[in-house]
Amino acid sequence: MESRHSIAWALLLACTWLSTLLILPLGGCSSPNEYQPPPPVEVTVALPFVHDVTIYMEETGTTEAVERVEINARVEGIIEDVLFEPNDEVEKDQVLFQLERRRYVAARDMAQAELDAKKVDREKAKIEFNRQTELFAKKATPETTLVAAKAELDGSEAAVLAAEAKLDNAQLDLDYTEVRSPIKGRVGKALVKKGNLVTGQPSTHLTTVISYDQIYANFSISERAYLEFLDKETREERKSHSDMVPLYLARATDTTFPFRGSFNFADLAVDKSTGTFAVRGIFPNPNLKIAPGLFVRIRAPVEQRKDALLVPESSTGFDQAGSYLLVVDANNTVQRRDITLGNKFGPMVVVADGLKADELIVVDGVQRSRPGAVVSPQKQTLTMDESLLNPFAEQPPHEDEMPKSSEEAKPETADPAAANPSS
Repeated sequence: MESRHSIAWALLLACTWLSTLLILPLGGCSSPNEYQPPPPVEVTVALPFVHDVTIYMEETGTTEAVERVEINARVEGIIEDVLFEPNDEVEKDQVLFQLERRRYVAARDMAQAELDAKKVDREKAKIEFNRQTELFAKKATPETTLVAAKAELDGSEAAVLAAEAKLDNAQLDLDYTEVRSPIKGRVGKALVKKGNLVTGQPSTHLTTVISYDQIYANFSISERAYLEFLDKETREERKSHSDMVPLYLARATDTTFPFRGSFNFADLAVDKSTGTFAVRGIFPNPNLKIAPGLFVRIRAPVEQRKDALLVPESSTGFDQAGSYLLVVDANNTVQRRDITLGNKFGPMVVVADGLKADELIVVDGVQRSRPGAVVSPQKQTLTMDESLLNPFAEQPPHEDEMPKSSEEAKPETADPAAANPSS
């Protein structure tokens, strides 16, 4: 019995040892837990939008009234009446202030009386001179008496001229009691109220009149842009080009450039402290929509570029090396393209250099892409509102600017086509 148990235990141990030998090789042949890379990132790619565009130069500037006059008192006196309301439209030579006249009327009348008296003295001296002349011809009076009569006549003539000048000056002072506007425009508030004393020396500032029919826009261009303009054309071509090239103006609230003007003035030299060149344009302002002192944007067309490449501005990046785009090659590998950006047209921007028309750019998923990475590109076609390629389109009038009916429609205060900028 014991021998049977011994045999059984021996067989059990042998089986256990054999199983262990069989399991060990199998465990040694199993594969390790390797890293499995994630699938390629999906990105949206597209070819650049190709279209003809107008390349322009854009600068910021400020507006200035073409005509602005500070109205000052020319004589001393009390203001008897203020003949306008603030912001009134006034005509040239319209009376704005009336100063007291009584003492100036009296001074004028006194000067007139003095002139009349001097004319009487002159007539008396003329009669005496003629009488002495006849007597001298008859040798009935000495020559010295004739010379004295002639001197008396000449003195009376000079006295008449002095009296006439005094009368003119008195009349001028009387005229100055009516303070008039020298230009047509809009008047500001009265700085001195009725009943107050004003002086002519030093002159008292009474109000200001500004003409809005035309507006200057002052801006500066860089030294590089100025030199490129000089190198591009001859002196005669530059003068002709300046007269023909239009300027376009946009205010802070404008999405387009609705105001068209022309070149008016260029400075004589580059400002060495800023490295800029001062330029001025003039713009018709018949509806008085451009006020002096505004910060504005000025655009000037430079050239027409055929088949320009436009891309979404959101697809571009910028770092220390400059602007760049991410493109996807034939192997679906992301590559970086250093580019030079040009003008903006709505959400699109012109790529002036560094990109080809047949390259696929990453337009969505830029943040998930990096140069050298393999991606899964999803193609789309870029489109845009082509009206944005004409940023100089006129804006539609606001409702409050549209006439209610033909009877209520009023003529414009000036014709934009009649603007004739001075050189």
